Amino acid sequence: MSVTLAAFLAAAAASLMVSLAACVTVLREPGLRFKFVWAPFCFVGMGGGALVLAVPDQIYWFFGIALPTASFSTVDGSLRPELVRFLFPAGAFLAGARVYRHRAVKARDAADARASS
Repeated sequence: MSVTLAAFLAAAAASLMVSLAACVTVLREPGLRFKFVWAPFCFVGMGGGALVLAVPDQIYWFFGIALPTASFSTVDGSLRPELVRFLFPAGAFLAGARVYRHRAVKARDAADARASS
């Protein structure tokens, strides 16, 4: 296995893991409004790379928006991947920012409630 292929597959796995972690974080956040809108949004990717396994030393970079952040396509009638693709998990980072903002507002409200008591 070439270094390029290993690095590409690691980046694809990391992209998918970040999306999964963000989805779990969104779903477990108590009091977050529209969490069932934010959860699938975690899997939206923007810009990335594609690798044809027949030519593992060539990576094709592209800009686009797609769901899910890591995927593969096969030849008809086969289960062997022909093309592996990953995208930057932009939706996961936006959902993570939303959870961070939600927690900051909750902490500020709790501090205000303690101060007024």
